[in-house]
Amino acid sequence: MLKNIDPSDKSIRPFKAYKKFTLTNTDSGSGHFVLRAVSGSARAFLTGSAFSQSIGDYIPSASRYRYGTFYDIPNYFMVKNIYYENDEPYRTYGKTIRNKRELHGEARLFSIPRELFGEQVKPGSVELSVTTGGVTYDLRDDSDGNIYDFAHSASYAAYKSSSFDRRQGIDSNGSGSQVGNVFYEHGVIVLTDTGSLVNAGASRNGTGTDYEGHSVTYKSTQTIYEHEYLITLEPNEYNLSTNRTITEGLSGSLGIAQGSVDLYKFLPPGDQPTNGTGSFKPFYNPTTNLQGFVTHSEFTPYLSTIGLYNDKNELLVVGKLAQAIKLKQNSPLSIVVRFDI
Repeated sequence: MLKNIDPSDKSIRPFKAYKKFTLTNTDSGSGHFVLRAVSGSARAFLTGSAFSQSIGDYIPSASRYRYGTFYDIPNYFMVKNIYYENDEPYRTYGKTIRNKRELHGEARLFSIPRELFGEQVKPGSVELSVTTGGVTYDLRDDSDGNIYDFAHSASYAAYKSSSFDRRQGIDSNGSGSQVGNVFYEHGVIVLTDTGSLVNAGASRNGTGTDYEGHSVTYKSTQTIYEHEYLITLEPNEYNLSTNRTITEGLSGSLGIAQGSVDLYKFLPPGDQPTNGTGSFKPFYNPTTNLQGFVTHSEFTPYLSTIGLYNDKNELLVVGKLAQAIKLKQNSPLSIVVRFDI
């Protein structure tokens, strides 16, 4: 017997789930790359002589590298046009400027593959450790899309609180501690620093032989929906049991006609097996008698499993109770079923 669930007893609530990842300069197979972006003239651009990086193993049959060849100048214009060309709409949140974007003549791009960050990189979760010139830098994001040098976090906080006003003085406000930006929805980190960090992460000679190493730790974001259904059983509702132990002879309600095949899939050996062997009966009739305790007026079964069906009577969800619950004869019983998708 099935019953409908009132719409008011249904709810779907979204919540964000996060998972921590760490990628290094040896993880190019996962789609994590570090690329150079260098300003220059696109006039008469020739791929044969342009500076580039080839990523992945070379495939002779296709005359290309597995992930492709990336050219410094097009990389630069791509980043500039997407993130840095128009500096007004994305900079301001209300009246306070919380995001500062400046692109100079060269940058480093750290990519995170979509399958490893989901809907977006979680703001405030990025920790980028890069080594260049023998010095290791601890870079982090401030939840507003800015990457800063954690060693100068105090001066960066002062610089940001002044709406990134350099007129307040570099020393006192630490504008030099901001070194780039992170674009959470795209999984892209851009280091725009004009100092030592301009050499971070990428091989300068294009051969991949002069890496000094880096690691980027972050959290991916995925929205999960919690479904909740309130199921109420009225007194004496579902007051039936399908447990075969309530029948005489424990034969249950199963009926199998004579001539049925593959009985071994459903039944044990015959009634009088000898030394562990025996044969099946030619047919089984369901019992018509119940155990005496079932006929008592105080008898009520226990609930152990709940199934949720769609409008086509297709079973979609099975909920198992941690402990069977005795059904009520004179009061309703409410059960909450929750599952995440």
